[in-house]
Amino acid sequence: MRSDTPTTGKGGTLLPACRLYRKTSAKGAHYLTGRLGDLRVLVMTKRDGDEGEHSHTLLIGEALQRDGAQVGR
Repeated sequence: MRSDTPTTGKGGTLLPACRLYRKTSAKGAHYLTGRLGDLRVLVMTKRDGDEGEHSHTLLIGEALQRDGAQVGR
């Protein structure tokens, strides 16, 4: 294990799953996006009116190839 790998403070090691990139929507909202294998990953801030005390929501969906075709089909 690399010496710079972060730990949770509870004895567990955190492993990088994917790289996330900051994007801005057409409406000006900031979000993070990346790919985890054949999955598309989005992390969005909590929307006004959403119930609960969370600050962000993780969304996962099927990734598209650069030509627009679905991956793995």
